[in-house]
Amino acid sequence: MVNDIALDELMELWRSFFQDSRNRPVDKFGKDFSAPKCSTCKGEGKIEIPEKGKLDENEPSEKVCPNCKGERVDSNNIPTYGDEIQKVAREYPEGERSIRVTWESVSDFNARLSSNLRWNLDETLNAAKNIVQEFIDEETKKRVRNEHRTKIGLDVVPMGIPGELYDVEISGLRKEHLYRTVRLKGLVRKATPVRPRMEIGLFECEWERHRNSYIQDFFTFEKPIRCTAETCKCTEFKLRDDLSQFIDSQKIEIQEYPEDLPPGAQPERLTAYFESSLAHKIQPGDRVAIVGIIKPKSQFQGRRQKSEFDIYLYAHSIDEKIGENESVIPTASELIEIKELAIQEDIAEKIRDSIAPTIFGMNWEKRALTLQQFGGVDKELPDGTRIRGDIHMLMMGDPGLAKSQLLRSAARIAPRGVMAAGKSTSAAGLTAAAVRDEFGEGRWTLEAGTLVLASGGIACIDEIDKMSEEDRSSMHEAMEQQTISIAKAGISAQLKSKCSVLAAANPRRSRFDMSMPLPPQVNMPVSLLSRFDIFFIIEDKPDPERDNMLADKIIESHRAGEELVPGEAINEDDLATRTLSGPIDSRMLRLYISYAKKLRPVMTAQAQTLIKEHYTDLRKRYHNTDDQDKTMPITPRQLESIIRLAEAHAKMYLSETVDVPHAQGAIELMDLFLNVTLRGDVDYAFFGVDSEQRKKDMDPTTLLVRIIKEGFNGQKGMDEQEVYDRMKNEGGHTKHDVEKYLSKLSEEGRLLKDGYDKWRPG
Repeated sequence: MVNDIALDELMELWRSFFQDSRNRPVDKFGKDFSAPKCSTCKGEGKIEIPEKGKLDENEPSEKVCPNCKGERVDSNNIPTYGDEIQKVAREYPEGERSIRVTWESVSDFNARLSSNLRWNLDETLNAAKNIVQEFIDEETKKRVRNEHRTKIGLDVVPMGIPGELYDVEISGLRKEHLYRTVRLKGLVRKATPVRPRMEIGLFECEWERHRNSYIQDFFTFEKPIRCTAETCKCTEFKLRDDLSQFIDSQKIEIQEYPEDLPPGAQPERLTAYFESSLAHKIQPGDRVAIVGIIKPKSQFQGRRQKSEFDIYLYAHSIDEKIGENESVIPTASELIEIKELAIQEDIAEKIRDSIAPTIFGMNWEKRALTLQQFGGVDKELPDGTRIRGDIHMLMMGDPGLAKSQLLRSAARIAPRGVMAAGKSTSAAGLTAAAVRDEFGEGRWTLEAGTLVLASGGIACIDEIDKMSEEDRSSMHEAMEQQTISIAKAGISAQLKSKCSVLAAANPRRSRFDMSMPLPPQVNMPVSLLSRFDIFFIIEDKPDPERDNMLADKIIESHRAGEELVPGEAINEDDLATRTLSGPIDSRMLRLYISYAKKLRPVMTAQAQTLIKEHYTDLRKRYHNTDDQDKTMPITPRQLESIIRLAEAHAKMYLSETVDVPHAQGAIELMDLFLNVTLRGDVDYAFFGVDSEQRKKDMDPTTLLVRIIKEGFNGQKGMDEQEVYDRMKNEGGHTKHDVEKYLSKLSEEGRLLKDGYDKWRPG
């Protein structure tokens, strides 16, 4: 049963709550502000503060520093809510505009107050906002009013509300949820710009200039009917917007998580309104949990009001946000478990085996996917240039090899993963679409697509080869610059797309032919293929031993999904075979990845040297005389990929530095990519051009100079006839053409003639 508290009592409870020194303000993560530190030992000695509700009144308020023992520190000198309110008010309107309270602290202080937060959120928080004004001194109020022509408006934002009390799915909202506090989780699809909304309008009557304050309705603008002055009967008013009170307002649209929907269901959407300090806190693509009140909104057919109402969410707090720099925050015990996992020698294998445990084999692919989850370190150079840290990966293979299943598993594990199918995805669906505001305002707004929604996580695109060329070209900017430039419907904007791309593709003719180059087989341009850091070709080759193990794995997977027959005797051994799970459960794996992604390991000098030597050795190897027919297997783009993979290795071990073992792991994976996938020939894999063809396509004068340099022994030049023969064999050039090239190069001084029929370099 709801027990509403009278307004006077409610305000008194809030006043006592803010005055009580045991109630400490919290940061944006709901953590108490730090305790005071000893000044004598430069802050090394932290002072222990009694737990809330356990302060002994007889105990002295001063504590001896446990580090230096030399100074007594006032333990009551802890930031209180009164101090926090004054601090925020002095910085207004810059900085924070809200005072955060946790559900736990309010419940510990007064159970009736926390109950009122649950059942009467609007009135309870409005009372708290009024009490906050009492803690702001008049001098600060006057300064803000004079400098900014506004009054100080600070919100009270509840945090850490237990989900079991409020959690509701958007599709599960019914009439009984009207005017109730709920917490809705969803994906932000679009957001309007922040606009001022008139909260209190000030009107002057036309006769005697009496001023009338009128509280405005949330959706409509209303004027007073008659003047409030006793002697005035004026019914005509002029709005004084310069003296009216405004509040920041923003409208967003959230939808249910697509991955949580049953097959065939469409994700439902809901409009949420944010005001004051909450405006402009979230962006399209954010995954949020919003606490607020469900309210009805009238619908009209022409001028006639319909009996059917819309619903919307009036937000009071953002209880959880998973953005680019914010993610799942582990508890103290979970953090200990994460660090214990990191020191295990086989942690890399455990993480690999925890990704899609029902899929047999694919160890190398899972290893690369593991590193993609952690990602490298993005960097911004002094000249403003950005180097991406996200790793792009492509899997190409024969049909029926569980590529799609692997993508879905990666999307579920990633702190932010978005899944899309290439065949049913357009360029607007990938980037952003310009749509008209559905609420009659007539403005065009941008609705985020897959690559924007996945910012800070992984965008998984299945059957990328089935996309049209025009739609696929929209990915180029997002994959390299990690931005999406939009110029539609009068809107010119640049959206963030800081995400890793995990894509899967099938060959055109159902099976791969490794004797042919890749692009003609996968229907993908080289410009897109070259943007992937690493990709794998998965072939379906008959192997009796492997096929037998694969069959066992598939049967085991089906067995795990079977339901027990009612009344059947439970066999523990049989039941154990029905569970297919990895060494690390999915929640802990998400927490581990989320925690590791925030690290920014620095590469050591030894790791730098190892990567540099590997790169230069590969380049030198193919410049040797004996290997003239071989191609260049590595380019600067692959070098950058090695660096990103090495940084991801370091993150996986929660290391602050990129050491030699991390670099060796990255080199091993890149060598596999170059030698197995590309068969040691980048040009042929991408372009279908082998060494012989490259020689033929070489500039004839360059080829001629090279041939003569090779034939010159340091004493006498190369025979002219031998020059003709080699030019014909290597480039297909006639004697007549070679004579013209020799004459030209001789005039330029690049070649010199020795005697009658000898040539040497100039």
